[in-house]
Amino acid sequence: MTLVVEDARVVSAIKAAGADARCWPDALDEIARALNARFAALLFEDRVSTLLELKYSTRAEKAWIVEYLRNHRKLDPVKARVLAEIGVGRAFSSEDFVTLEALHQSGAYQRWMAPFGLVDVIGAVIHRSETGVCLFVGLRDESAGLADAQAKARLDALLPQLASAIAHHTPASDTSVLVELFEELTSPVLVVDRKMRIVRRNRSADDMLGEGDALAVVGDTLMMRDPRAREALERALAGSGGADANAFAIMVKRGESRCCVMHVLPMANGLSALFLRRLALNADEGGAVAAELFGLTARESSVLLAIAEVGGVPATARALGLSEGTVKGYLKSIFQKTGATRQADLVKLVLALETPFSRRSAISAGLRLSRAASPSPLERRLSAS
Repeated sequence: MTLVVEDARVVSAIKAAGADARCWPDALDEIARALNARFAALLFEDRVSTLLELKYSTRAEKAWIVEYLRNHRKLDPVKARVLAEIGVGRAFSSEDFVTLEALHQSGAYQRWMAPFGLVDVIGAVIHRSETGVCLFVGLRDESAGLADAQAKARLDALLPQLASAIAHHTPASDTSVLVELFEELTSPVLVVDRKMRIVRRNRSADDMLGEGDALAVVGDTLMMRDPRAREALERALAGSGGADANAFAIMVKRGESRCCVMHVLPMANGLSALFLRRLALNADEGGAVAAELFGLTARESSVLLAIAEVGGVPATARALGLSEGTVKGYLKSIFQKTGATRQADLVKLVLALETPFSRRSAISAGLRLSRAASPSPLERRLSAS
């Protein structure tokens, strides 16, 4: 089918999306109008997990598609056959796989399509590889009716443009999406290769490397002042089968009494992400989360953070200018409120409070950790609220 003048605007929108992914909602709006569809989306299915992910959609109906992915995709008689039978670059509609009667009897139609006034799907497989499949789908409503030959021909004509635009956003590995996420984290993150050469690092990592008490950079290579931590990291990066279980959660000394924890996440192409969590916490932020989560007083929050920072009752007493008996009294109260029974458990709770994500996530993580011990009455009230 030869593109008409109206389709030139659609092609222009698709090209804009290929250059800037933020333009995809606008491009999908244009495609939906061209196909007489109420809304459209790009979906990605991972072949290992078989999970469908909404990548881009028209803005107004995004929630509808999320509802489908969460609750109704397994009831869809079209989805499985599309992925199993259809090739790349050919438009389809429901009638290519099921009768109209079978579609209407399906759970996906009765529970999701019909309540929204939707009657048909028009779509195509845009990209297929060893790792997954990219699908375009458009949903037509009662006013538009079933997808006809003209609508499918128009989509066929647009598919080369869609494939080209999607290729611009298909990374060679899974690292690019993760690296974008790392930039948004408040905790230090570095991406390194097997020889400890730094490929990327976020702003928080720059700040920590500038402190120079645990990690440093020589040229483009990460250096660690703690030789035992360096050896553990080398084993983790090499992926040695003989590496012990702690190789991916490495304690790194920062001077005589301080340390940080390094978590190693293997990625594609021999790269690994290093997530660093400091035990030198921001007392205001960490204390506020602790107080909210467990109902700690300001002094109890200080004792909790000091136990994690300097370790042990004597050192905590010296750091806070208190007697050891007073610290033990606060510690007893902290144990009762958190449900922990050992100082090591408190360190784990503090690490949870040092989450790189939102404050709400920190509270949720702290609750999960504290459930390893008997929940306190306050915790039961918090989890119920």
